[in-house]
Amino acid sequence: MDLENLSRKLESRDSFPSLPEVLSDVIHEIDAENISMEALARLIQKDVSFSAQLVRQANSGMYAEAGHVSTVVQAVRLLGFRMLKGFCLTLPIFSRYRNVSGIADLWYHCQVASACAGIVSGHVTGVEKEEASTAGLLHDLGKVFLILEMRSLTNDLQQTSDDPMRSPDWIAESDHLGINHCFVGARYGRMFNFPGSILDPILWHHEPQRAIHNKELTHVCCLGDQIATIVGAVHGDYLFVEPVLLHSLDYLGLRPERLSSILEDCLEVVSRISPIP
Repeated sequence: MDLENLSRKLESRDSFPSLPEVLSDVIHEIDAENISMEALARLIQKDVSFSAQLVRQANSGMYAEAGHVSTVVQAVRLLGFRMLKGFCLTLPIFSRYRNVSGIADLWYHCQVASACAGIVSGHVTGVEKEEASTAGLLHDLGKVFLILEMRSLTNDLQQTSDDPMRSPDWIAESDHLGINHCFVGARYGRMFNFPGSILDPILWHHEPQRAIHNKELTHVCCLGDQIATIVGAVHGDYLFVEPVLLHSLDYLGLRPERLSSILEDCLEVVSRISPIP
């Protein structure tokens, strides 16, 4: 698929995996900003599978310390509207394609990056945890599109993923396609009306120095992504930590001893994350 055809395909929401009708309704109600958490929970409960997945997410990772969650309304209150919207986009897609090569590893990486970004946000003034966690969850969503639509490319990248001399995934994608998963993910997020505070980290998480707006959040998302790799939650087409990690640490004023503390917290949380969507 050449860049012209790829760009044409990206023009339509139909080019991305479709969402269940109930979850489309949930996203619409969140965007309308006139629904209570209780009413939203009742709407979610119409989708039994998603309800069960959502409760499981609320009992794992960084949310586990909040205590056991047994109902959808408890999960909605704990996660918040923005993170809930992120799960509406990711859980059905990763669940549907989890048997496709690369998808399960990518889902685990996104969960861990979300948790790590949330932890990093606690060390940065002015960055909200919910926004950081949501950006981390969605940051590699564009890879799903590339895995499904560009199998030859992603297979080639996976076969050379352990070569330390190879360019990072996002650069290799740009070299082959003219765009990369960051662009695709931001395009997808824009279709579902995510604000710039989420789109900028998706678009620039590998190049946070290029972000014009939401710089701190973008650097936090970058660190969440890189720390996920440090703790072993890698995706199938690139296995190494990038030097941009050091740039983001410096930009956010996080000294090495602070990073050690962050890594300890991340490792503890990661041990509670399920790799199964």
